Amino acid sequence: MRSGKYITLFILLAAWLLPTDVACQVSIKTLNLQRDMCAGSSQQVTFGMRNMNTVVVRQQEATLGHSEQVFLPDGVECDGSCSYRSPVTFTAFDDGATITSVNDIKYVKLRMEHSFIGDIYINITCPNDQKADLMRFAGSGSSACDGAIPQSSSHWLSGNNIDESNYFGQAYDHENSTQPCDATASGNQPGVGWNYCWSSNDNSGYQYASGDGIIYREGHAHNGHVDSSNVAARTNFYHPDESFASLVGCPLNGTWYIEVVDGYSVDNGYIFEWELSLDASLLPDVCHPETFAVVGGAVQQVNDSTFIMQAPESVSADSAVLYRFLVVTSCGDTVDTTATVVFHPNREVSVADTICQGDEYFVGPYPVDTSGTVHLATADGCDSTVNLALTVYPEYDTLIKDSTCLNVPYAFEGSMYSTEGTYTHRLTTAHGCDSLRRLQLTILSRNLKADFFAHPLIVTEDGQTIHLKDLSHNHVSSQWLIEGNSFTLPEWDLTYPDTQDSLVIQLEAVSREGCHDTATAVARYDRSRVYLPNIFTPSLEENDRWRPVTQDVVESEVWIYNRQGNLVAHLVGPDDAWDGGDCPQGTYVYLMRFRTRAHPGWLQERSGSVVMIR
Repeated sequence: MRSGKYITLFILLAAWLLPTDVACQVSIKTLNLQRDMCAGSSQQVTFGMRNMNTVVVRQQEATLGHSEQVFLPDGVECDGSCSYRSPVTFTAFDDGATITSVNDIKYVKLRMEHSFIGDIYINITCPNDQKADLMRFAGSGSSACDGAIPQSSSHWLSGNNIDESNYFGQAYDHENSTQPCDATASGNQPGVGWNYCWSSNDNSGYQYASGDGIIYREGHAHNGHVDSSNVAARTNFYHPDESFASLVGCPLNGTWYIEVVDGYSVDNGYIFEWELSLDASLLPDVCHPETFAVVGGAVQQVNDSTFIMQAPESVSADSAVLYRFLVVTSCGDTVDTTATVVFHPNREVSVADTICQGDEYFVGPYPVDTSGTVHLATADGCDSTVNLALTVYPEYDTLIKDSTCLNVPYAFEGSMYSTEGTYTHRLTTAHGCDSLRRLQLTILSRNLKADFFAHPLIVTEDGQTIHLKDLSHNHVSSQWLIEGNSFTLPEWDLTYPDTQDSLVIQLEAVSREGCHDTATAVARYDRSRVYLPNIFTPSLEENDRWRPVTQDVVESEVWIYNRQGNLVAHLVGPDDAWDGGDCPQGTYVYLMRFRTRAHPGWLQERSGSVVMIR
């Protein structure tokens, strides 16, 4: 549910379920009124009550939900974010209304599918950023997005005894695609969503799932699928990992959203709808205006809430008139607001002001460029005489010539420049006039290039050396920078420190003008080992499971096939093992793909056969 993809929610309220003696809580919210008017002028005034949404209650609950298919990518960053959100903005509740009790929230329901429930983290967040975790991230494995999950929401709570490879709904296993952010790409098709309800409510008679009702505890999954909730019967509900008590104090009006982050690669999913169910007592009272009126002065009604207000033709001094604006509502209440309008006579004023050289100064609709007297006839009918004293200030144009080294940004008026050229900034002087500051920038040491030869960059044994040779161009000096030490030899052999997994090697070259350029390489110690046993005996207590024996392997998958070429086992991760299952004694072939700590970007393969003896 990506941030920025807005989904319209609806609030449902059946009028026949509301008490008939509810008092309306309404007020005049908008009043378009000019408080000062010239003699003889007029203005159009509009006013009204605040906007009220139509609200409907179902089963004494305010159910807020949407039904739109939202793709949950597979642990990758799409459009700059790992957080997929479904937001909605509420405006229909009373001003200042908040969640005051954990029982104000009936439940949160998601209809969704996702393979491997341990991959994802789900929360609900209210308008002031208070949130509650519906389900924590299992914490095993990793992806490009596991860092987007708060540490406090990672790792299931103690006592979990359900396999995190169980599915939400009927998902496609190992959904992936070469286009992981495109829901329409092959491999990203949606499965079938099931309903899952989370609740901390003690007053609604919900039957929670067996045990403590946490979704990843024993008894909540069958045949590899997490049991769904029965919304109509209100059975098999789940407790959220974080009680909805953490949402007490949340404002009802504003933007709420469901957030999902996939913290492990290989599987994606979909959300098809979500609902937030609130107690019906939180709903606002609904009234609407029926008649409007204005009392005070000369006023003519144009339509239901629009009036023309006419000022006196002449006044000798400022005079204030009190007006009253009234609304009679469908609830039978009369709501009013008072406001004072001041009528002004025609005036003569003196103005002292400034202007920048080359600019025009306007008195009313008339441009002037010097001091003098201006007679005006304004649009509202007031006659005014302006005695203008105008001061003209000059503008400035400054050119600065300077230089910088190649790839070293030059700071000028709050901006950074790295290419040769002339740059212009338009500033404002203390008197508000435009001022030009121009930079003519020259780039030094264009051909300076730090470069070196280093071999090998992957060492595999203690005491191995790396041969280094300076290949820099257009420099007068250079130095090696390795582990906080500097060396000036043009060619030499570096002994790799056995205790380090990686070593950063840098060469800094200096030009005649004093410019610097740096080349960098990273050497690594490859300590990885992979041993693939060729026999195991499931019927004995020892050597009863088969798996690769590895060292420094960070990611692996193994596919095991029988003689007919059928897949009999799929192992994910260095610690996964095969117990032989129901397969008969015999020879089986395997294909292993893995990445090591020293070669994270290289997908390596091993294949062979293993004999199972029962």
